[in-house]
Amino acid sequence: MFAIMPMETEGHGREFGRRQKMRAKCTVEFVCKYCQRRFTKPYNLMIHERSHKDDVTFTCEVCGKSFKRQDNLKQHRCGWR
Repeated sequence: MFAIMPMETEGHGREFGRRQKMRAKCTVEFVCKYCQRRFTKPYNLMIHERSHKDDVTFTCEVCGKSFKRQDNLKQHRCGWR
């Protein structure tokens, strides 16, 4: 969310009359139950927590290399094409 605030100027220079956009800081945090790493979005926490589970792996059908995250496998595949 953005808030538009007038800039404090002394009335000279090009900054006079311009407005500055300032972002409000996010105060909601989502914490990993395994390592206490903090995230601002629940989706990022969900993806991160999958990396702590050993039973979920994604394997490359070309070379056999395994990855804990599917997006890392997809990135790896791009190198083969």
